Order: sequence, then C-alpha cells, then structure tokens
Amino acid sequence: MKKKFFLTIRVFTFLSFLLTPIFAGNIPDAKPSLNRVYRTEKISDSYHFLLLDSNKRYYYINTNKSKKLTPSEMKSPDILEILKRKQSWGQAFVSSGKYINKNGNIYTEKYLDRIKVISPNKIKYLNKIFILQ
Repeated sequence: MKKKFFLTIRVFTFLSFLLTPIFAGNIPDAKPSLNRVYRTEKISDSYHFLLLDSNKRYYYINTNKSKKLTPSEMKSPDILEILKRKQSWGQAFVSSGKYINKNGNIYTEKYLDRIKVISPNKIKYLNKIFILQ
C-alpha cells in the first residue's frame, strides 16, 4: 500500500513537469515615454533627470538646484543658466547625446551605456531608477 502511494505521487509529479510549459510566453517590449522627463528620488542631496526625445537624443542632468525640470528646460542649450536662476548655489552636471536601438535595447551612442526601459513610467540608467515626473 505504501509503495503504491509513493508510486502514484511520483507519477503525478512527473506528469505535472511534463504538462508545465518549458518556456514562458513573449513579454511585450516596454517602450519609453518620449519627450517626457524622468527623475530619480533624492540621491545624496541631488536629483538625476533623464529625457529621451523622438529625434534619438537623450539629455541627462544631475543637480541639487532643482526638484523639477520641464522638457524644454532640459533641451535648452542654456540649461546651466536656467538652473542658476532657479537657485544660485549648488552644482549641476549636464550630458547629452544620441541614443541607439540595438537588438531591442537602448544604448547611448558615445559610451554604449544601457538605458533599460522597465516600463513606460520607469527607466534604469547608470544604476539609478528614474520615474516619470
């Protein structure tokens, strides 16, 4: 009786493995929200901002001079002056360039840093999580 019970358990276990799909279905590719500003939570007294535009350009700003930036401010060639008007003290680091799509992933063109799109509202870049403002 005991052997029959364990044999039945083994058969059911084997059948459950057989009937379970081996590969998961396709996960839809998340696309970033273009021309919208993503921002991190406060990290070491500053915020990091990221914007991807429809012309395949990215804009990255690390500053403690502002909590909020608009897309037009981030794209402005005078962004440092704009930040200086918002707050006279503090620091800001600005970087921009082109991004490329390669094998379904997004990378900065110059350094090939990956911009991982977690969802349309969340992006990971330079080991930081950015959330849509």
